[in-house]
Parts: sequence; structure tokens; C-alpha cells
Amino acid sequence: MTRRQFLQASVGLGTAVAMKVEAKATQQPSPFLRREGFQLLLDGQPFRTIGVNKHELLSLYLADFFGRDRNEALTSAKKSLDALAQTGMVALRVNALPFWPAEIERTYIEARNVFWKRFDEMVSDCRQRGLRLIPVLMWHIAFPDLASKSLQDFVNHPRSKSRRLFESWVEDIVIRYKDDPTILFWELTNEANLTVDLKPMFPQGVIMPRDLTKPYKHLVRNPGPRDERNNWSADELAAFVRETTFLIKSLDPNHLVGTGFSLPRPAAWHLWLGSLRREKKMDWTKDREEEQANFIRLINPEPVDLISFHFYLGGEERLDQIVVLKQVADELDKPVYAGELGVSIKAVPQGYSHPAGREGLRCVLEMMEALDVPVALIWTWEDYCEPLHEPSIYPEKHPEVVGMLKEFQERWRKNLKPAVRGVSETTRQRLQTLLQRWREVLAK
Repeated sequence: MTRRQFLQASVGLGTAVAMKVEAKATQQPSPFLRREGFQLLLDGQPFRTIGVNKHELLSLYLADFFGRDRNEALTSAKKSLDALAQTGMVALRVNALPFWPAEIERTYIEARNVFWKRFDEMVSDCRQRGLRLIPVLMWHIAFPDLASKSLQDFVNHPRSKSRRLFESWVEDIVIRYKDDPTILFWELTNEANLTVDLKPMFPQGVIMPRDLTKPYKHLVRNPGPRDERNNWSADELAAFVRETTFLIKSLDPNHLVGTGFSLPRPAAWHLWLGSLRREKKMDWTKDREEEQANFIRLINPEPVDLISFHFYLGGEERLDQIVVLKQVADELDKPVYAGELGVSIKAVPQGYSHPAGREGLRCVLEMMEALDVPVALIWTWEDYCEPLHEPSIYPEKHPEVVGMLKEFQERWRKNLKPAVRGVSETTRQRLQTLLQRWREVLAK
């Protein structure tokens, strides 16, 4: 069977898989997150939650591999999880692998038994505190470097070393936790949609770092090439998403799958068309609403369950894009979720230590409430990375923010009504009112 034939056959199979999952969700309450169309269910009831990102959590359990004191790192990790559990929030988005290729090689590849022991410990600590994990399976595009191959080789050759290494990783983690409801759902990538259709801008490719003539401690000994082969297009990303989601669902009937995408670029459709035409310059023409919708459909193929977006309140608001995304998701009969949410550090450099940052976060949460977004994950909870990934929430430093999150979590928990289809005019007006409130606070 050719790749094209496989992808065509996948569409019909994806619909069948989705129908099977939905039918099962209607039969009885389940400890696993389910969906009936665009409605999320947990234990047979509508599900809504606020959660947080803690992308570096696993790295704290592996701290001794990175030259840090493991006891000190574990103390920080467990203290952070304790504080999170006290807020009543349950969802926690994490990187399922260390970030850099050399770190993955040192842990998952070369010390696999220790890696899984530490991963099990992290999952157990979350389970004991009533927290549910959203593991991101490919936060950084590291697998081409791990196999000394290009991104094109990874995405277009299913039997390539890099792709087989990635799929082996997916099989390892999915099979290990397929029966564990501590996993809320699987997430495929972190903002991979922002790496597509950029070839004219990045002739050395989109995988960092682009200059291999300089020493770089996080690289493997023989990384992949840094040339035009390290670019990919939106349709290649869509094929990767489809194929990986089918792989996960063939192994795990219990968990849903989300994309992990950010909001598309305002010119995403035009950039993709330029990529297909092999144009040598970028077309930054802003997409019309219909073009935005078409691009969202393109990168969210069957049998993906959950449509992701990331949103930071800042200078260039993109609420209209979120509205389009919500409408397309409703049309596809799939829930949306905010995988990253917060206030742009560019707009408020002091983050949540500043009144404008705190008021912006309140506005963002009210926007998600108005749009009926069932899962909203704040960026980020007690970041212990170097460099820091701001804006970060530290319970001892930001008690007002923690109080706000508790307030909204309780409010959402009590408001477990069925999901609402579409975006009404009243909702649009509410969004504009909140945006104006934010601008007034920012102007002070």
C-alpha cells in the first residue's frame, strides 16, 4: 500500500475508531476522560478543569543525570505538587522526555531502567495527590538528531531509524500507562504547527541549534544535518499527526489524544500554499476567516480527539482566531482545550507579581469560561529550569494568583453543565468587554 493509499484508508478507519470510542463513553461511567462529540466526560459527568503546565517536572526526578542534587530536586518537586494539589486543580501538563537530544540519549536510551523507575515515581506521586498528567510525547523535535537524520527523513519515511526510534518511544510509554487513569490524555507535540512552512526563512532548517560549527553541550555526538531537509510542511505535519494518533489508539483504547498545537500563525494558510508551490519567499498575507478555518481542519485530522490552542494575552490579541477555532472544532464535533494560557511577558515583564499580570490572568480565565473551553492549562507552575520560562506562578510569592485559581476551579467544578455549541453574539460581546478591561488596566 502506498503512503497516499494508507492516508486515504485512514480517514474511514479514523471515523470508525471515533464512533467506537464515543459509543463506549455512553455505556457507563469511566475513570478515563471520554468524549461524546465535543462534550468531555469523566465518571459519566461533564468535565471542566483549570490546570497548569510544569514542563520540567520529569527533569527534577532525573536531576542527577544533569549534574543536580537529586534529593534537593525531589524535595522541590514534591513540595510543588503538594501546593498544586491544595488548589483543587487536577490537570498537569508535562514534558514526557527531557528536552534536548543529549539528555534523552543519556536517560531514556542509555539508562532506560532507571528512566522508567523515575517516571513511575513521578506518576505515583501525582496519583497520590489526585493529580492527572498530560504527557507531551514530542515537546522538541529531537528524534532526527538522535538518529543523525533530517526532519524530512523522519516525517516521510516511516521505516527510517528516527521514525522507528520515535514510534518505539510512543509504544513504550503508551503501553506502560494505557490502563492508568492518572494519565488524563496523551498530547502529541508542543507547538509543532509553528515549525511548518518556514523553508524560505530557515534554509538551515527549523531544528535548533542551526549552526553546528559551534560547540553545544545539549547535542548528541553526530546530530542530523542543518540544511533545507530540516523543514516540513503543514500537510506533512498532518500526516504525522494522523499516523501517530492511529498508533496510539491501536495500543490504548482508554485515553484521548490531543495535538498540543498553538493557535496557527495569522498567515498560516498562505504560508502553506507558498510551501506547496515551493516559493522562495514567505507570504505573510493575513488569512481570511475561511482560510483560517481550512488550515485548522488540515492540521487536525481524524482520529485526533482534542483540538489544542495556546493563548497569551498581550499586545496583539487573537480572540477572533480562537472563535474560528472553536467554531471549526464544533463542526468537527471535537472539544477544544487551552494547552498553554496566561499573560504575555512582553506585555507585563513582571509577570504575575504585577497587578496588570494578575488582572490579565483573570481576564483570560473569564474568556475561557465565556467560550466554554473545558480544559485550560496556565503557564506555568513553579519553574525550576535554567533559563526560567516566565511567567511563572510561585505559591509563596503569588498568593493572590493561587487564590484566583482556586476560585475559578471551584466555580468551574460547580458549573458542570453540558458543553455549548457555537459562539453566540453575547459571547463575542463578552470577549470584547474583557479585552477592553485588560487594555485599560495595561494602560495605567
